[in-house]
Amino acid sequence: MGKITLDPVEVKALAASGKNQEQVAAALGVSGDTLYRRKQEDPAVAEALRDGYAEANGKVENTLYQMATSGTCVAATIYWLKCRCPEKWSDRQRVDLTAGGEPVQIQIINDLKD
Repeated sequence: MGKITLDPVEVKALAASGKNQEQVAAALGVSGDTLYRRKQEDPAVAEALRDGYAEANGKVENTLYQMATSGTCVAATIYWLKCRCPEKWSDRQRVDLTAGGEPVQIQIINDLKD
């Protein structure tokens, strides 16, 4: 039995449709291990997966952008701002404290009792 050959065009289309690597392999009728090996051995297969995933991610990014800027989805707007402007919109704040030029260690005790 010969080596299984994968069509990079088909691989890219499956990846671009949002399938993960295991799902791409199943749709091609091969095991995940076979797809992994072909990806390592054949740069065209690796590139097809990479390009397909990039295309799928681009579609999602565009949808998120449209939702965030249309004002119809507050969660998308918040997510966008937290990712793109974390210095202003992050839930976490970083505070650097020094005393005499040396860092200060602070222990926060969360001991809330009735």
